[in-house]
Amino acid sequence: MAEADNKQVNRIERRKLEFRDKITRAAIKLFEKQGISETSVASIIKEADIAHKTFFNHFPTKDHLLLHITSTFSGNAYDTFRADFKKQSDPSKRLNYCLMSVAKALHDVSPHYKELLNFYLISGAGSTALQQEQKMQFTAVMAEIMRDAEKDNQLKPGCSIETYTEMTVGICVATLLDWSLQENYDIVRKMQHASHFLSSSLFISE
Repeated sequence: MAEADNKQVNRIERRKLEFRDKITRAAIKLFEKQGISETSVASIIKEADIAHKTFFNHFPTKDHLLLHITSTFSGNAYDTFRADFKKQSDPSKRLNYCLMSVAKALHDVSPHYKELLNFYLISGAGSTALQQEQKMQFTAVMAEIMRDAEKDNQLKPGCSIETYTEMTVGICVATLLDWSLQENYDIVRKMQHASHFLSSSLFISE
């Protein structure tokens, strides 16, 4: 009996994920075509070919759907550079890899993701707890780079690891905000400048 119950639960969960994915793909398709502000819940429901009730079973509001899309995108970006940054041979290269991974990912996305980032970071509509969690994850990577640099005697003296980490995260976030607010903002070039400045300020050259 328990096995049958588990199979039923698994089917229900699988069905939920399928509907959530269907709604998300329909929303992104419409966002790319006409922008976020011009895309209504009704048009998403029509594009996804689902019942009105089905949408609200998964997302109470359009803002909840936007939060799901932005958090998934930023989470995937984090996972990518978190998995690879330690392959770099020294702190400067590790820092540059992380910052440039973020910049290149944003440079290559469709324009509607800029609107999504504005929603997520600036409008205040997003989940504060989720934003804090993802900032903590990024901060943890930066702190790990600083600790490794200190252990290898490559971190310049003068400030604590916490201060250097906060400075790095602050510059990166400021660059992302500039990108989200300005047209034709060359985030790759700007992040290269930020990476060079941080590396020369924080690390001892070999």
